[in-house]
Amino acid sequence: MILGRIVMRPYQIKKIPATLPGFFLSLAMQFVNPFFLIALAALAIPILIHLFNFRKYKKVYFTNVHYLQEIQQETKKQSQLRQLLILLARLLAIASLVIAFAQPYIPASKQQKKLTGQRAVSIYLDNSFSMEAIATEGKLIDVAKTKALEIASAYPQSDLFQLLTNDFEGRHQRFVSQEEFRKLVEEVQVSAASRMIPEVITRQNDLLEDNQKVSKDAYLISDFQKNTASLVQAKPDSTVSWFLVPLVAEKKDNLYIDTVFFISPVHQPGQQVSLRVRIHNASGESLEKIPVKLTINNVQKALSSFSVGANATTEVTLPFTENTSGIQYGQVEIVDYPIVYDDKFYFSYPVLPSIPVLCINEKGENSYLNALFENDSTIRFTNSQVRQLDYGNLFANALLILNSPEEISSGLAQELNRYLQAGGNLVVFPPVKGKTDSYNALLSLFSLPGYTGIDTVKQRITAINVESTIYNDVFEKNGSGKVVLPDNIDLPMVQKHYVLLQEIRSGEEVLLKLQNNQPFLISAPVGKGRVYIFSAPADDAWTMFPKHMIFVPTLYKIALLSNPSHPLYHITGENTTIEIPSDSLPETNVYKLNKPGSGYEVIPEIRKFGTNISLITHDQINDAGFYNVLHGAKTVAGLAFNFNRKESDLNCFSVAELEQQINRLPVKDIHILREKKSSLVREIHQIKQGTPLWKWFILLALLFIACEIALIRLLK
Repeated sequence: MILGRIVMRPYQIKKIPATLPGFFLSLAMQFVNPFFLIALAALAIPILIHLFNFRKYKKVYFTNVHYLQEIQQETKKQSQLRQLLILLARLLAIASLVIAFAQPYIPASKQQKKLTGQRAVSIYLDNSFSMEAIATEGKLIDVAKTKALEIASAYPQSDLFQLLTNDFEGRHQRFVSQEEFRKLVEEVQVSAASRMIPEVITRQNDLLEDNQKVSKDAYLISDFQKNTASLVQAKPDSTVSWFLVPLVAEKKDNLYIDTVFFISPVHQPGQQVSLRVRIHNASGESLEKIPVKLTINNVQKALSSFSVGANATTEVTLPFTENTSGIQYGQVEIVDYPIVYDDKFYFSYPVLPSIPVLCINEKGENSYLNALFENDSTIRFTNSQVRQLDYGNLFANALLILNSPEEISSGLAQELNRYLQAGGNLVVFPPVKGKTDSYNALLSLFSLPGYTGIDTVKQRITAINVESTIYNDVFEKNGSGKVVLPDNIDLPMVQKHYVLLQEIRSGEEVLLKLQNNQPFLISAPVGKGRVYIFSAPADDAWTMFPKHMIFVPTLYKIALLSNPSHPLYHITGENTTIEIPSDSLPETNVYKLNKPGSGYEVIPEIRKFGTNISLITHDQINDAGFYNVLHGAKTVAGLAFNFNRKESDLNCFSVAELEQQINRLPVKDIHILREKKSSLVREIHQIKQGTPLWKWFILLALLFIACEIALIRLLK
């Protein structure tokens, strides 16, 4: 057997893939550290190793050399292919590692321009009551504070920062260092103030516009409630980069008291009244047997329970008896968690011991009016002749009755007009002797129709407006809650009457109507008061009305409804105007609003409009509860303030809904940070710099090293 020998020579590289670095550089990416690309020169190292790594000849003995040439050629080709694959894997591994150290990234479609110098960063932190809701990390307000600090840490310490909350505090209107910004964020507490997002954006626009920095960023950290966060009216500055950071509560359920009101506006000592409480369930679950408690002057007056469906509203009636006169301080309370600011509702109202009524007569008094009012403890009734009338005493009465004086002087007409404008009430019985010129002059001051003549046709009152506040509780109601008068009801006869023009204005009511369809009694608003006009005097020669039973509820309800009404409550944080009776406070004195037990006291602005005195709070009341209006040491009025309920509905915009609103805005440099598992700082950097790719190149380097090992060990 003839032995042969095969000589194995090292392969020669005919062409190096010099386009490899160019391939990576040709991608649509940029580098944070492009100088690291110089290290691509290290690609020459494996090439040199492969060029000069000459292997020794190996002797291979054969029994037969018939196929020697064929085997030699085949082995040489396989070896060259294997070595080329190993070289390619090494080159790719080194190139991937170098590019990873250069930190490549794909620029974002809305990438920020790299601007030199300091940045001005404005961060709005929503601290409204809705931020008391619970998220997986805790209360939303605490999560928001953490996000604000994270955002600040994403910027160099040399940048300037400005914190904005719903309070719009003066100390938050300037740009500070990063360290001072952190201290301001730590001091933020939940506040009763609530701002619309467009209002916040406008404030950020103004603050950033005053700053001379070239690069400006603005952040809004909020739960973006639908009640406050609509972006439709927002006008963000196009030179500012805007970032929205929506926070999501884990549970958005809330039960709150929306409002309270009385069924009857009349309040007298010893009288039973009913308070209506409107409660809203802003959750997806029905609630049953929830207790509700009413206290008046710190004494429990009523306790009840209610059930309400999911996302529904219910009303609860709480009846109680007025025991004392004076200022009444009421509070309705439920229990709900975690949003608790709206679980209490405060209200206040006065209960007068009696209603002052003044009857202005020609000479003699009206026996029917005297019989109705004189022996009633609810009414403090007095008579006065028109010529002996003290004009200064008019405003001390809740109701004035013009009992057919022959003439109304121009001076009296002007005083009556001022009285009505200030909130007084007036009943007008026309003159007996038919001289109506002065009456028409008075009614013209009120822009009301006058008396045009006397109709002597005898007829009956045939229609009563049972829907009016005068008669709505006089007659019994049927099963459906409506009043249906019988067809043969006995109503008073009218022998003669003045004809009233029937030009009914907005707000006017015809309370009683005659058989000929002409009005017998008209009610009309004048200024802040109300006037009641009869078409006949309270005289037997004109009508049987004073002797009829309908006379009693008509005049009595007019007197009761003349009791001065005041708002049951006001809203904190608003520019509230409080009306004070003109005879209660001298114009020259100082008035104060005091919250009992807290030491909090403010001096409101004082304005006088005619005979009215108004106190204007100018947003100084920010805490819910009871407040007294003080004149010196005397309490002249009691007020109740409640937090605004628009924060109670925790229905918020989703990210998709926010995106839809953003797409409709003319400014396109607006981003939504959907930070969940990843770092908020990383997400900001990604938006600022683009999508980082260095991790992928590290993985590629490891992959190519694994391929090299596999080629060396597995491919023989």
